[in-house]
Amino acid sequence: MKQLNVDRINIKAPYKVSQDGKQLVFETHYGLHYEIRFFEEQPIGGCETWQFSFAKAEDTATPEDPYVRFTLFAVIDEFFTDNDNVMLYICDTSDSREAARNRLFIRWFKQSAEPNRFTIRSASTTIEGQGFFAAIIVENRNPLLTDITADFDQTAVSLTNKPSE
Repeated sequence: MKQLNVDRINIKAPYKVSQDGKQLVFETHYGLHYEIRFFEEQPIGGCETWQFSFAKAEDTATPEDPYVRFTLFAVIDEFFTDNDNVMLYICDTSDSREAARNRLFIRWFKQSAEPNRFTIRSASTTIEGQGFFAAIIVENRNPLLTDITADFDQTAVSLTNKPSE
């Protein structure tokens, strides 16, 4: 993955994003801190794949803040500016709110992504009694788009058809 350009992110992001080691961070006007990370994953469809992690540092509820979404999508836009990679999103399962996180992320994506620029595929299953939600985001200009979506869909079907443990 090519390094993300924080200056270009900050042109679009309402919250100032900064680099902190291997993560991007920003603070909201509510004083909450968010962290964004990318972790290399196994290739999907023959394409380099990066797991996208987005988390609030504090465990406090806040009113909906559209600036968080806009800042997040400035980062996603920058990821795809210089990368033809797959972005893999897996919902956090630490507090059994993964289904709500998945719905929120998909809604945000539909509200914020440039129309016709991306393909998003999502899947869900239960593994060892735990709900599991994942999605891939691929830019439509990716020459491996068909292979990527077929690989993801095949993996999703195989996970869905496995018996729960």
